[in-house]
Amino acid sequence: MSEERIEELRERTDALLKLRRAPSQFTILFHLLGTGRAMTIKEIAGEIGLTPKATERAVAKLLDKGLIQRTRFRDGAYTCDSRQVLLGLLLVVADLHERLEKQRK
Repeated sequence: MSEERIEELRERTDALLKLRRAPSQFTILFHLLGTGRAMTIKEIAGEIGLTPKATERAVAKLLDKGLIQRTRFRDGAYTCDSRQVLLGLLLVVADLHERLEKQRK
């Protein structure tokens, strides 16, 4: 994996780890991950109990952060690539392990 790709994963994962401060975004991301489905704003809002406008704003922010994507096969739907989330989390664990090893020496 290229250094550029690793840095991109680090940025995305950093955004992911900070989502606890944005409850609507956190809920939407984990709902998309949990269902594994491509969903529209209206579907997401209905299933998690947010207004469509609040859902729209949160989805826009998640898109900006690169945590979710528009689907190619369904207009107006969004999805979350669980493989990218997993890669990012593995990178965080590897970095943490490396730091702990350095502290032990």
